Amino acid sequence: MIRFFVLTSLLLLSPLGAAAEEPVDYARDVKPILTRRCYACHGALAQESDLRLDTAAAAREGGESGPAIVAGSPDDSPLIERITEEDESVRMPPEGEPLTAEEISLLTAWVEQGAQAPANEQPPQDPRSHWSYQTPRRPALPVAANAKWVRNPVDAFIAAKHRELGLSPRPAAKKSTLLRRVYLDLIGLPPTPRQLAAFTHDTSPDAYERVVDRLLESPQYGERWGRHWMDIWRYSDWYGNRGSGEIRYSQKHIWRWRDWIVASLNADKGYDRMLVEMLAGDELAPGNPDVLRATGFLGRNWYKFDRNVWLAETIEKTSVGFLAVTMKCARCHDHKFDPISQHEYYQLRAFFEPHDVRVDEVGAA
Repeated sequence: MIRFFVLTSLLLLSPLGAAAEEPVDYARDVKPILTRRCYACHGALAQESDLRLDTAAAAREGGESGPAIVAGSPDDSPLIERITEEDESVRMPPEGEPLTAEEISLLTAWVEQGAQAPANEQPPQDPRSHWSYQTPRRPALPVAANAKWVRNPVDAFIAAKHRELGLSPRPAAKKSTLLRRVYLDLIGLPPTPRQLAAFTHDTSPDAYERVVDRLLESPQYGERWGRHWMDIWRYSDWYGNRGSGEIRYSQKHIWRWRDWIVASLNADKGYDRMLVEMLAGDELAPGNPDVLRATGFLGRNWYKFDRNVWLAETIEKTSVGFLAVTMKCARCHDHKFDPISQHEYYQLRAFFEPHDVRVDEVGAA
């Protein structure tokens, strides 16, 4: 018991700045704070006041107002001054909660200890240079060492990777195995014994190609692959009987959009055309029910009580489903990680502003 009170007394009498005397590790203690709270305005994507804080060297170099930090002197470092500023209009970061006392203490101690950081620290890659934002270009076909194995352009790239990794291709699959694979892949059903026997005994050189063509023409092809697109585009069946005839929550007539997806795949409709019909079918062909049902994509996001909520959902699901990127952050500010500004967000919203949903019943002609 005596030992406990002695230890407690020592802890209480320890100076508050003792923790600051411990070496601050830049990668462990400092960089996570800068990444989380500073990179949005002073990183690879944006450099407010021509200042970057994504490397220690950039912070020492500074921007329009000179160096952001002065190694060894927190009192002369504008970075420390701005994060401790009491005036909210001047304090950094400008959005969200102020830095915590612990975060400020770590940054201050780091500067005081000389702002040490790895000499080979590299700045993050500019998000605009990411491969997903580059214009696709058709690459040249590699020359395959095993030319006999290559049957199509895709095989040429696989063969080149084999050579790079020192691998040898597996022997060709048995005809029965190959048929089962292509059936499950294209229509999600196994071949019947009769279909299996017919293919096994078919010795014509184009036997496999004819099977593929027949499966692609099958109604089950659209049903099988339509399910994957429905998952991406957020299709869901009506979840139960409700008194109203509204479409919110995928009610009543949303199945028309489902059937359009299946029919479009079976008709070999181009992906670009499918996107246009889903986003603007009402303007593209206002009198064509076969096209109008594609706008179930927009109706799926409809929210009766708040148009802004509906439009926000529409923009987010459009960007996620068609662009594979989230945009909801840019509703309130420039995107922190992707090259999307708040201005561009509302430019996209402008496309959907004229759209509305009719909920009145349509009588018989």
